[in-house]
Amino acid sequence: MADLKNPPPPIQINTLGPSTERAALTRWQRLRPHLLALAFYSLLTLLVVWPVVLQLGVGTPGHFPTDRNQNLWNMWWFRRAVFGLHNPYHTDFLFFPYGADLYLHTFSLYNQLVGLPLQLLFGPVPAYSLLELLTFPLGGYAGWLLGHYLTGNQWGALLVGLVWSFGPYHWVELRQDQINLVSLQWLPIVILFILKLDKATTRPALIRYTLLAALFYFLTLLVDYYYAIYLLMFAALYWLWRVSGWLWQYRRDWRQVVRPAGGLTAKLAAAFGLGMLPYSPLLLATIRETGNPRYEALQNADGDQLHSTDLAQLFLPPSHQPWWGEPAGFWQNLVHPTEGATALNNWGAVLGYVAVALSIYALWKVRGRGLGLWVFTGFFWLIISFGPSLRINGPKPGWPMPYRLLTKLPFIGIGRFPERFMLMAQLSIGLLAAFGLAHLLDRWSPGVRLARRVPVRSLVGSLVLALFFLESWPGVLPPPDPITPPAFTTALLNPAQTVAGPAILELPVTKHSNPDSPRMLYQTYHSLPITGGYISRKLLDPDRTPPYPDWYDWVELLTPVTPDVVPALSQSDRRGILTQSGLGFVVVYPGEFQGDTARLQRLQTLLDLTFAAVSGQAAKPAYQDDLAQVYAVPPTPLTHPILLLGQGWDAPEGIGGGRVQRWVSAAAEQADLKIIVNRNSPATQSFTLQMQLVSPDKPRHLQIRLNGQLNQSVTVSGVTSFKLANLPLSPGDNIISLRPDPSEGFFSPPNDNRRLRIGILSITLTQ
Repeated sequence: MADLKNPPPPIQINTLGPSTERAALTRWQRLRPHLLALAFYSLLTLLVVWPVVLQLGVGTPGHFPTDRNQNLWNMWWFRRAVFGLHNPYHTDFLFFPYGADLYLHTFSLYNQLVGLPLQLLFGPVPAYSLLELLTFPLGGYAGWLLGHYLTGNQWGALLVGLVWSFGPYHWVELRQDQINLVSLQWLPIVILFILKLDKATTRPALIRYTLLAALFYFLTLLVDYYYAIYLLMFAALYWLWRVSGWLWQYRRDWRQVVRPAGGLTAKLAAAFGLGMLPYSPLLLATIRETGNPRYEALQNADGDQLHSTDLAQLFLPPSHQPWWGEPAGFWQNLVHPTEGATALNNWGAVLGYVAVALSIYALWKVRGRGLGLWVFTGFFWLIISFGPSLRINGPKPGWPMPYRLLTKLPFIGIGRFPERFMLMAQLSIGLLAAFGLAHLLDRWSPGVRLARRVPVRSLVGSLVLALFFLESWPGVLPPPDPITPPAFTTALLNPAQTVAGPAILELPVTKHSNPDSPRMLYQTYHSLPITGGYISRKLLDPDRTPPYPDWYDWVELLTPVTPDVVPALSQSDRRGILTQSGLGFVVVYPGEFQGDTARLQRLQTLLDLTFAAVSGQAAKPAYQDDLAQVYAVPPTPLTHPILLLGQGWDAPEGIGGGRVQRWVSAAAEQADLKIIVNRNSPATQSFTLQMQLVSPDKPRHLQIRLNGQLNQSVTVSGVTSFKLANLPLSPGDNIISLRPDPSEGFFSPPNDNRRLRIGILSITLTQ
C-alpha cells in the first residue's frame, strides 16, 4: 500500500504532451487509438465466438438454459408490455391468477430497452445473442479508456481492457447466459469519470464530469443492482482513501481536511444523486418490494458460503481454459471443492498469473503513480469475495471474514455469490498490471528494434497481451444449442377449439424454481398465462399457501376419497372448477415425473375423472408428443355451489356402514371448508349448511366463521346435527372455518395416542 507520508494526490496520468502539441493533433490522430482499441477487442471477440455469430438465429452463446430461458422471457414480456401499454414490472402471465411484481426480479431494463429494436429487426434470440456478444468489445474499450487515462500507455490500456472484459469472470457469465451480469461495460467508465471529477476545478469541467458520471451510473442501474452497488462501494472506498491521505497530510491541523473532504463528498453525492434521480421511481418501488411478505427470506446465508471464493482455487487456472483448465484433468487431482466431486472453480474467481506477476512488478518498480488506491481497493474486493467464512480447498467454512459485517448494510445481505466481487478485484489487479507493463516497456526506447525490423516495445507488449488472453480464454465457443418452439405450443393456438379460459395448468406443479424455466420459454411461443413461474427472488409458493387454489387437488395430485364427509365431485363439477379458475388447458410433461409411477397413476386418475369421454375409460389428450400432453378444458359453468375441504383436517377414517369421519387436526387452529359459487351469479345468495358433528368425551364449543367473521357458535355433545340457515354466500370463493375452543384441550381414546377434539361426519349445502 502507498506510503501515507506521501498521501495520494488526484490520480496521476501521462499526457499526450504539451498543450500546444495536443492542439496540433488532428481529429483522426485523436480518434485513431480509440478505433484501434475497439477493433482489437472486436477481433478478439470474433476469434472466440465466430461459431455463434454464424448461427445467431439458432441459439444463444451460453449453455445454461435455466437463466437463458428466464432472460428470453424477460425480452418477450417487455415487448408485450410496451406495446400493450402495461407496466413491465408487473405480470399476470406468471403465477396465474395471482400475478407477480418484477421489481426484485433480474429484469435488466437496459438490455430490454436496447434489445427491443433488435427484437423487432431480428427476433428475440439473435437480439439476445448480439447484446451479450457486444459487451466484450464494449467492455474491453471501457477498460481501455480507464487504463489509458491512468497510465497514458497504449499497451497498458489494452491490458486493462483484456483483464476486465476477457478475463475468467466475463466468460463464465457468458456461459451462464446471465445477460445482466455479462453487461459489465459501464463500470470502468463510471470510475473514470469519478477520477476526472475529483480532479476537476473549473465549473465547465465540474458540470461535464458530474453529468457524465451520473449518466453512466444511471445506465449501470438499468443493467443490474449488483453493479450499481459495486460502484457505490467503490465511491466509498475512494472517498476513504483520499480523506485518509488528507488526514495524514494535514495531521498537524485537521481543520484543513474539511474543505477538500467536503468538496469530494459533494462531487460524489451530486454524481450519484443525479444518476439515481431518473431511476428513483423504480428504485423506490424496489425498496418497497423488499418488505413484501409474498417472498421467502431475502437473505442468502447458505448460498453466500457456497458461492464464495475458495483460497486454494484462487490460484488455479480458469476451469474453462481448454488446454490447462478442467478438461486437462491434472488439477482435478488437487482440488475437491465439494464432497464426492472433483471440479475446478466455475465462477471465474481466479487471479491469473500474468496480471498478478505484472502487479507485483509494478509495486516493486513504480513510484508516485497512485498505485496505493488500487492495492487498497484490490485487497478489499478480494477479502469480501471470500464470503462469510474462509474456504480452503473445499466447502467446509473456516475463519470468519469481514463479509459478515458487510451484509449488515442495507441490500448487501440480499445479494448472492460473494465471489462475484472478484470482478472488481480483477479490475484493480488489471490496473496495477497496466502500470507494471508500462514501466517494463519504458526500459526500451521507441526506436529500439529487434533485428532492425520489429520494435521491441511492440513485441513485448504483444507477447504480454497474448499470454494473458491465452491464459484466460475459453477456447472457440461451440455452436449454440438450438432453440425451437415445441410442437405442442402450436396445438394450444388451434383456433378451432373452444376452451374455458386463457390460462394453462402445467403438471407437475413445481416449487416454482428452475423447473419452471423451460415453461417460461414455451410461453414466449404460445403467449398464454401459466400457473407457474420462476423469478429471481423466490415467492412463497402461492399454490401451496392457504387459502389453496380451487384446483389444489392438481397441485398435490390428490385423488378423491369416497366416501368422504363432503359430496363427491362429478365430472361437470371438476370441469366447472377449472372453468371458474380461468384454466383452458391442462398440459402434462410426463418426463418431469422422473418415472414416479405412483404420482403418474394419481395424475391419470384425475385426468380420467375430468376428461374421459366415457366414465370408466382413460382420458385421451387433445394433442400429444414426446414432450407434452395437452387436455383442453371445455367451458363448463358451475350449476351449484361446490364444497371442498381446505386445510386443518385429518385423513378420513371409516366408522362402519360405508361412512367416514374426519377430525379437526390437532396441529391446526381450525379446519377450513371452501364453498365455490359461480362467479357469474348476480349477487349474494342464501344457502343452508347442514353438518353432523361429534365430540365423544364431553360437550365442546365450536365457532363457525364465514370469510373470517364470526357467524355462529355451537355446542357439540356426542353426535350433534347442526343447521346453519340463511348462510350468505358471495360469487366466487367463500371460506367456512370451524374453530374449536382451545381451552377445552384434547382427548385420546383407549389404546390410541391421537389428540382429538371435534369430528365431522357429514357436510351438505342446499338452497
